[in-house]
Amino acid sequence: MKGVEVFDTNPSLTALGRLEPLNSFSSRPKQSIGLPGDMPVLTCPIAAADADSFAMKNADVNFGFGTIQSKAGLVQSIRLQVHDVQIFWLADMTDPEVWAAIDKWRQAKHAAVQFDVRGSTGEHGRSVFLKTGVPVGTYRNEQFRNAPVPLAETIWKGMVDLADSGLLQLEAETDIKGISLRRVFVNLLFTERFRPCVGAIKLY
Repeated sequence: MKGVEVFDTNPSLTALGRLEPLNSFSSRPKQSIGLPGDMPVLTCPIAAADADSFAMKNADVNFGFGTIQSKAGLVQSIRLQVHDVQIFWLADMTDPEVWAAIDKWRQAKHAAVQFDVRGSTGEHGRSVFLKTGVPVGTYRNEQFRNAPVPLAETIWKGMVDLADSGLLQLEAETDIKGISLRRVFVNLLFTERFRPCVGAIKLY
């Protein structure tokens, strides 16, 4: 598994999530039992100071997908809510790597997510693995799966601007009835399509 990366958007740091195959992990989490080795794991870097936000014991969980119209084009949102904490991954709606992952998750009836908690300087990080159910049936955003492909640089900048704007945190609504949101985290989903666009800093 590769190290956690962030993208310097100056002045803020925007977190980069990735899709890593389960069989690339040095050891398989117990929660991954029953999942195929090539299952894409959706990663999310978390600062040590925010780790308590992801306590998962007996937590209600919801996982789903959405569509956001940005000036740069259509953005796919992958959204996970763990009790009162919501996490967004923003992706190019037409990215075949993302759709391949969605197909795998739908086939397995589960998605796999790993939160990578970055340790303080000189300390090792730790990870929290989650297996969650996925929506069944046809997704509304599938109508855009084969839409015209935007330039990678254009849609990436649009995703960075959206993540950096704070709008998602301001406008996010709970996906779990009766539970109000306490925190909202936003990642960009970094795939091979965007490698030429990103000057990334490897943390460990």
